[in-house]
Amino acid sequence: MEDDLEYFITFPTPTPKETHKRTDSGDNDEDDDFVFVNGANGEKEPVVFLLGWLGAQDHHLAKYCSIYNQKGCITIRYTSPTSLIFARQNSKLSIAQKLLALLRDMSLDDHPVFFHIFSNNGSMLYYSLTQALAETDSPNILVKGCIFDSTPAPRRLYTAVRAMYFATSGPIWKKLCAALGMALYYLSYGILSVLWTIISGKLPKHAPWALVEDPARCPQLFLYSRADKLIGSDDVEFFIAERQKLGVPVVAKCWADSSHVQHYKMYPEEYRESVYSFLSMCLSQDVAVVEQPTTTTDDRKHKND
Repeated sequence: MEDDLEYFITFPTPTPKETHKRTDSGDNDEDDDFVFVNGANGEKEPVVFLLGWLGAQDHHLAKYCSIYNQKGCITIRYTSPTSLIFARQNSKLSIAQKLLALLRDMSLDDHPVFFHIFSNNGSMLYYSLTQALAETDSPNILVKGCIFDSTPAPRRLYTAVRAMYFATSGPIWKKLCAALGMALYYLSYGILSVLWTIISGKLPKHAPWALVEDPARCPQLFLYSRADKLIGSDDVEFFIAERQKLGVPVVAKCWADSSHVQHYKMYPEEYRESVYSFLSMCLSQDVAVVEQPTTTTDDRKHKND
């Protein structure tokens, strides 16, 4: 691959031993050696793409990487650079094509694939990946499921500026300049969108919210919080409801007090349990598309976009 794609791949350290929880009489606890595949039986290890939030460093994603590696999964982690926000769609699509090509280059294109997406930055990259997958020459991969952590939500000026401020490292003046640049970009983008609507008579579809119409029907897990100040729980729950209307199987876990992309830090056991349960559900299906929706979200509130 080209040098400009800075990704990290990690292969699982344990040797796969079994594909199910231990069911021996008198032992109801999960086996510590439980993994999702048994390589000896010719099954393929799942490949999980970890798509980072704005400003995420590799050591941040590496903590999530261990969740999957210790259960026999291969992980590929990548965070799109801040500059990609201002790039043309062709540049974003090029990055997505390179990421998908990794599967072919490393002979992993016949493995089950999952996407673990963090914040709107990860969702925007995932949107480009869905476009790349729709191309005729894209790898024919089997996407078994998607995990959305603190995402998605419509693109808004306040949240974009706030995210840019905190994602920019360095002194305050540098943070303020970056935030101001983001504000000017979003204002210009909004004006152009209004002009496009007037001229064409059509409402523009912006990433990542356009994912609400994603043609994929693989199961989706949503991990979010009512205390998230960047991605509102109402937005996530509206998105969930719309996906369910399309027949997408959905599982959701909502916390009351964890901050943006801090759910794993505050609730590591619950977080891992939710992820493992979801992967087990997806991998137990004979096909990638599950017809019966599964929802566990409590106290769901819907709102109009």
